[in-house]
Amino acid sequence: MKPVIEILTDDFLDLEDFQAERALQHAALDAMDRAKRCGTGFVVSENDHVRVLKPDETGEYRQRGLQNLERLNRKIAELQNLSPVVLALNDGPAQK
Repeated sequence: MKPVIEILTDDFLDLEDFQAERALQHAALDAMDRAKRCGTGFVVSENDHVRVLKPDETGEYRQRGLQNLERLNRKIAELQNLSPVVLALNDGPAQK
């Protein structure tokens, strides 16, 4: 049985989702740095195949990670600048 994967767009995610994704991106970049510093491999999954990269093979992945981190920081800043009313949930009863 193959899992069904649904691609979500940025308009579906909220501020906390972007912050969680940013934390994961920071963790991945930190793991790449530690792998390089310690001379160990870094594991990635591409096209349903797992690869172990040597420390000097992480450059492309690190670059993509930094670009994604910039995108996430821009999106988080954009959402933080929105009015609190826009971000508030409508938890109260409907007004008559």
